[in-house]
Amino acid sequence: MIRLLLETATDICSVAVARGEVILAEHTATEAFQHSSHLTLFIKQILNEAGLKPADLDEVVLSDGPGSYTSLRVGAATAKGLCFALPGLRLRTVSALAALNLVASKEGPVLATLNSRKKEVFARLFVNGASRLSAGPADAARSRVRGNDEGERLLGPHNLQLSIEDWTTPYRELVGTELITVVGPGQYRVQEFLAQNEEGFTFAAPAHCSATHLLAPATAPNLAREEDLATYEPFYLNPPFVTKSKKKLLG
Repeated sequence: MIRLLLETATDICSVAVARGEVILAEHTATEAFQHSSHLTLFIKQILNEAGLKPADLDEVVLSDGPGSYTSLRVGAATAKGLCFALPGLRLRTVSALAALNLVASKEGPVLATLNSRKKEVFARLFVNGASRLSAGPADAARSRVRGNDEGERLLGPHNLQLSIEDWTTPYRELVGTELITVVGPGQYRVQEFLAQNEEGFTFAAPAHCSATHLLAPATAPNLAREEDLATYEPFYLNPPFVTKSKKKLLG
């Protein structure tokens, strides 16, 4: 099985190709927001490095989000385009937050985070080691966002507003005195907004998202799903942020 791995949920674009459980080539952008101009170039680069052709691919594994609206759309369009162009190529998606949790391999509660809007992060709480391999199907995880129960909501992907006073309280009520390990790119923003002398949180790798992180969950039970090309849409979580143009209209 040869898989093309695409991580486009964050502002840093990352691609990799793997045969079985072995990464053959990987490239992560050194600058932010290069998805639209560089994603296809990165794909061509790693296939050349691995000595492969697009026709050799069996599956595209795409980071499903949550994440940046624009970058997720670029990733989805590229992945779907490849699958339409290459008969038999399948599209499989993995939650970016579930991938971070799996790679972290930490015992006890893990708070996986991705940067969202200013003073916010996308977050998901994994409460035990078992959840690392039984996080539930992607559609079930998505449905938890709309849950009424606070504890249930925190166990699914949610938007964490760090500027709210005592934002740590719901997590502490859910896990008690256990130490919560924060992973992912959002951990630096979380650190910034933790109250001085706040106890109960620690920070660990991974501190960034890489396409290589998608390989393990792509084959783990309940952490990936095969998508229908005609209907698939990335999991944005937040609606797009649209600003009103300040340009003067002609006439």
